[in-house]
Amino acid sequence: MSEKNYAVIGLGIFGYRLAVELFELGNNILAVDRNRKLVEQIKEKVTEAVVADASDYDALEELKIQDFKTVIVGMSDNLEQLILCVTNLKKLGVERIIAKANRKIHEEILLKIGADEVVLAEREMAERLAHRISRPDILKIIDVDSEVKLVNVKLGKKFAGKTLKNLKLREKYNINAILLKHKDNPIKLITDPDIRFQEDDELYVAGSEEDIYKIF
Repeated sequence: MSEKNYAVIGLGIFGYRLAVELFELGNNILAVDRNRKLVEQIKEKVTEAVVADASDYDALEELKIQDFKTVIVGMSDNLEQLILCVTNLKKLGVERIIAKANRKIHEEILLKIGADEVVLAEREMAERLAHRISRPDILKIIDVDSEVKLVNVKLGKKFAGKTLKNLKLREKYNINAILLKHKDNPIKLITDPDIRFQEDDELYVAGSEEDIYKIF
């Protein structure tokens, strides 16, 4: 299954916004909820929308949910159903499970039973998560303040052999490159604008998310 295929289970504020945002970013989206009204509301805004009980193992298997590389579970209001859903996804062999939780203690439970990642916010987190998982080279986003983010990005082939001087991040994109990590070496401050990047390098840049997404 392509990396651009995602299933979103639970169409509350978080799940609905995430599914729509991911679809608008060019991904194929399966949206799932047991509430027919919610499914009807989103069906024209995603690739496919289905009414199903995601706490039912057989229902998930019938949807071939295991074919999706990443499944995001947003049904956090009912902990029992959430646990059943994540457990079933794990049993079905879903490669990456991201779940939404309302409390820290729920986060700990979900991680123990097989969730690969747990998020605790609503609309803003949904929009950010959509951008991040659509860009697998973005490894981490840290809020410096409401405008500035510190982003850890894997450079890949696109940037191999290039230098900061070549990229002109500050001049063209208003982004500052601060730290560089090469393979197993420790993270270092960037002091040489002529250093050549390698495919496996990780770069830490600071700027607005909007500016950072223009190049990474």
